[in-house]
Amino acid sequence: MGKAQKTREKILGNARDLLWRHGYSNVPLRQIATAAGVDVALISRYFGNKQGLFQATLEGAFDIPEVSSPQELVDMVVLLFMSHPRDSSTVSILNLMLMNAQDEEVGSLVRTLQQSTLQASVEDVLGDTARAALFMAVILGMSVAEKSLHLPGIAPCQTPEYEGQLRHMLMASLAYNSQAAL
Repeated sequence: MGKAQKTREKILGNARDLLWRHGYSNVPLRQIATAAGVDVALISRYFGNKQGLFQATLEGAFDIPEVSSPQELVDMVVLLFMSHPRDSSTVSILNLMLMNAQDEEVGSLVRTLQQSTLQASVEDVLGDTARAALFMAVILGMSVAEKSLHLPGIAPCQTPEYEGQLRHMLMASLAYNSQAAL
């Protein structure tokens, strides 16, 4: 990897960390440049502008491994939740969505990309738009309940009780029957 590619990747990694963790509108380009140890002009050189940089952080963000059954989907989500340490400084697509989906400048982009890739993949496996939406709501809701609200009754992360709660909620979303709800 050449020097230019290393610099580009360094900018991109710091941008992903800062923009996904703190939100697009809360992070100036200078902060990203400082974190990457580069001149702010290099961001324009490699990405055009802040929105171009943000879009570059989204490449592949919502891709999920191919699964063929609802049970495999539940198992994959549980594995991801259980293997990602909560005190980790690593940002995730959950951070991305929670911090940027309502942003005035990039919210529409985040929502559209999430729906056209991640949501569409979940929908393909589940075969139902409503169940896919509920499945995504469980993922986001458990994350907010655990990380932000610290709800009593949600078991500590990475415990068998937490895995059971998460699995129960995911399976409940799969049991929803939109035809019976009418």
